[in-house]
Amino acid sequence: MKSNLFAVCIACLALAGASPNSGIRSSLITVEGTVVTVASAPGEGDLEVLSVTLAPKGAEGKELNLLLAPKATLDEVDFQVEQGDRIQARIFPAEEGPAKVHKVRNLTRHTMLRLRTLHRIPLWDGVGAWQGGPGGGMKSGHGSQKPNSRGNGPH
Repeated sequence: MKSNLFAVCIACLALAGASPNSGIRSSLITVEGTVVTVASAPGEGDLEVLSVTLAPKGAEGKELNLLLAPKATLDEVDFQVEQGDRIQARIFPAEEGPAKVHKVRNLTRHTMLRLRTLHRIPLWDGVGAWQGGPGGGMKSGHGSQKPNSRGNGPH
């Protein structure tokens, strides 16, 4: 009887399109705007992490603080962000402090990088070395990737 109930529950979830990560994905929000400042901030572990202040599109006067990754990590994968760049980011909203970025796309430079898994685990190690998979950032603004692109680590 219990196995039949379990099978029915699994079938209902499948029909509803639920997945084990659907709750995690729904906690992410996408923001887009112009980078106002780029600075260093305390991040995961003892590493200093690059943070940006973003002026979101359509939200006059409101700014968001976003936590990216260690500068050395971003340099290693050739991902750059500077004041004035337009970026789009999937973030884990934070009650206090900067929001951790799951994935960031620099619309000005046509690059993209995944920084954390859906479970907020950084894709760099304890000394800031890139662990997220081979290659660099997305180099096309239309969603296609070069063969040796970076940022395709675990979701």
